[in-house]
Amino acid sequence: MKAIQLRIGERVLGNGLCALAVQNPGVETMAAGISLRLSQVDETASEVGLAHLVGNCLDEGSKKRDDLAMAKATEALGAGFDGHSNGGSIHGPAGHAAKILALLREFVMAPAFPAGNLKRVKSEVLSAILEENDDARSVARRRFYAEIYGDHPLARPQFGSAEAVASHGPAKLRRFHQRWYRPAHGYLVMVGPDPVKKSLDLLEKRFASIKKSGQDRVSHADPALPAKRREVHIQMKREQVHVFLGHLGVRRDHPDFYALLVMDHILGTGPGFTSRISKRLRDDEGLCYAVNAEIAGSAGVHPGTFCAYIGTSPEHRKKAIAGFLEEMRRMQDSLPSAQELADVQEYLTGSFVLHLERNLSLANYAISTKRFGLGFDYLLRYSDIIRSVTRQDVQRVAQSHLYPGRVLVVSAGPAGKPGAR
Repeated sequence: MKAIQLRIGERVLGNGLCALAVQNPGVETMAAGISLRLSQVDETASEVGLAHLVGNCLDEGSKKRDDLAMAKATEALGAGFDGHSNGGSIHGPAGHAAKILALLREFVMAPAFPAGNLKRVKSEVLSAILEENDDARSVARRRFYAEIYGDHPLARPQFGSAEAVASHGPAKLRRFHQRWYRPAHGYLVMVGPDPVKKSLDLLEKRFASIKKSGQDRVSHADPALPAKRREVHIQMKREQVHVFLGHLGVRRDHPDFYALLVMDHILGTGPGFTSRISKRLRDDEGLCYAVNAEIAGSAGVHPGTFCAYIGTSPEHRKKAIAGFLEEMRRMQDSLPSAQELADVQEYLTGSFVLHLERNLSLANYAISTKRFGLGFDYLLRYSDIIRSVTRQDVQRVAQSHLYPGRVLVVSAGPAGKPGAR
């Protein structure tokens, strides 16, 4: 990790945007992005899928030029843009940083949502929804989250339903964009070879004139854990049954996050063949090709889930579920071995820096450090944080955050009766 020498600075603009600049010495390219305080949680029931659709239409034409003209302007700079549900990112040659930032603002803050382009994008989204409706794994996954989150907006599919997406017209997208694409509590980031102050000055010049505004948000209570184990089965004519097992998880800022991250890699997300669940259910018992379990990976601004997944033969469904539950209890009942802990710590500390090799990855890193209060020196502290996790910590968080007796089990495919053990 010492090979990466980063200088990071911040400046809160008058309109509420938090501008972040990362100097990545020696590179000839730059990347920038806008990440606004916006997610599917801000959608009403009639707007389900709208945030995703808006993000997919940001490059379909702006108030200044149509999609072809925008594509030509982007290509002329050697740049590339990617929109998402709460903003967008752009990258290109560092020598064109000022013009590339101007394009970023145009893409994200001034889209036009032309009817013809929206019709095409909606058709693509509807095709993806239909494919998911026919895919047993996707059907089980959607039902799993719907059951876990209940009345919370995170229970809704991110893409929306076919009926909802079909009802979203240009005017609806424009109203949603006007309401939520505002600077308050959002993040603006630029990564490149320039000194931090120069980049911050450029960000401020391009984005400070965006009008300040605030939008009241509806607060949502966290879902509750079920009192006991529940099972739901969706009958589908398939060769395999797809099983999701778990319960509500934690937020990213939970103090147990790092111990849970280590626990995940011992239990069910270790690289190669190192995790317990992979070794048992895949290697020793031969029940599947794909299997995993984790709680830390989904932790964010809102609570994630502890989720274990396996795709297996129908006759192995009950055996796989029993294996998940037994391994969860084993994590709670005994300490991991010293070798297990050492292997996971070595992997996590060694692989962390590999995720920061690209400018866009560094941009996401800078935003995460602010969003979750990690501190700009997080890169330097990460190794010590992971190595400070003890075997006792792993067992403690397993006891505190795993609930084998209160899991939700959702399966789709040709499985047996729900509730069978």
